Amino acid sequence: MDIFKLIDEYKELLDTKDRLKDETTANNKALEAKRKELAQAMIDAESPKVSRGGFLYSLQDKTKYNKIGGCDEEAFFSTLEEHGLGDLIKRTVNAQTLSGAIASLVDENDGELPEEFEEFINPYQYYDVAKRKETNKAAKNAKQKEE
Repeated sequence: MDIFKLIDEYKELLDTKDRLKDETTANNKALEAKRKELAQAMIDAESPKVSRGGFLYSLQDKTKYNKIGGCDEEAFFSTLEEHGLGDLIKRTVNAQTLSGAIASLVDENDGELPEEFEEFINPYQYYDVAKRKETNKAAKNAKQKEE
């Protein structure tokens, strides 16, 4: 298959991914605003339940609890444990951060994964294709090479 056609198809998929991400973000904001508007209309009309199009819409009073950003995490975790909620605490490692850290470790170890990590880390190699906007200089050089 023609590389240029594959590049065009690849770029189109990347553009679609970006568009869908933006549309999803906008849609989620619109959903939140409409949910608030609908809930207020149901409260104002004193109609906690409404049937429409085969679905029942019911007003629900909910409360969510989120951790305050930037709080003392050690104190937070200790407080959870003191109240019998220690099982909520999960030790996690971000996949990209882990990959970068292990790549540095491999570089420091002459390109080899240290033996201690072999039972925990599964390296795999793949080919990726980078996409970036051409600068005028790069485009000019490419056009000159074509001629």
